[in-house]
Amino acid sequence: MIESNIFTPCQIGPITLRNRTIRSAAFENMAVKNAPSEALFNYHTAVARGGIGMTTVAYASVSRSGLSFEGQLWLREEIVPELKKLTDAIHAEGAKASIQIGHCGNMTHRATCGEKPLSPSGRFNLYSPTFTRKMTIKDIDQIVDDFGKAVDLCRRAGFDCIEVHAGHGYLISQFLSPYTNHRRDEYGGSLENRMRFMRRVITRVMEEAKDDMAIVVKTNMFDGFRSGMKEDECIKVAQELEKLGVHALVLKPLLTIWISRSSGG
Repeated sequence: MIESNIFTPCQIGPITLRNRTIRSAAFENMAVKNAPSEALFNYHTAVARGGIGMTTVAYASVSRSGLSFEGQLWLREEIVPELKKLTDAIHAEGAKASIQIGHCGNMTHRATCGEKPLSPSGRFNLYSPTFTRKMTIKDIDQIVDDFGKAVDLCRRAGFDCIEVHAGHGYLISQFLSPYTNHRRDEYGGSLENRMRFMRRVITRVMEEAKDDMAIVVKTNMFDGFRSGMKEDECIKVAQELEKLGVHALVLKPLLTIWISRSSGG
């Protein structure tokens, strides 16, 4: 009989899960006016009650400009009390609470995000479809700051873990991919330059996380475009994330979770 360690404790960075099962950050579409709802509360509480090691609240935007969907959380001060009720309920069931944070970049519309969608290069996005605005250095600085503030907000809301969304064609992924990044400054061109925005975001996130929150990053292993990121560059991105100190990676589309050796996993 083959023994499995799936129901044994697992450490990710500074936190210990009661077992090695994680509810992934699959989008629930349960927010009301971009705030927590009773349905979202009941869903994640039920998942925790079912014995999961950690449940992940999906795809919360770090700013209004990063919203893709009406049913998506927008991280801001006024929703902290309701998020705290949710994490308290998850903890009461013995599970850890994680939240995925990100910014959609050009994958939205003005009616949803409140302004002309942001993008690395300002080109028309066929997939929304929508016209977009090229981000200035000031815009980049602001989004990096928004990620940092979001981590602090999530800490006060009681989350144990932050998952940064750096895949699926959203903003960090848009900077990484030569398909969507046509900049000619220090944020475009070589892979080293295209990683600069990601590096700034993750550095800020790690600073805000201090030594008591786990940091996970979701990233692509192939972005699906002929002139986009291939496996060799994606591996270099994953290696850079490891150097930056993140505790685990969710590698898409390989559906693999890698846990840093330093995390004890």
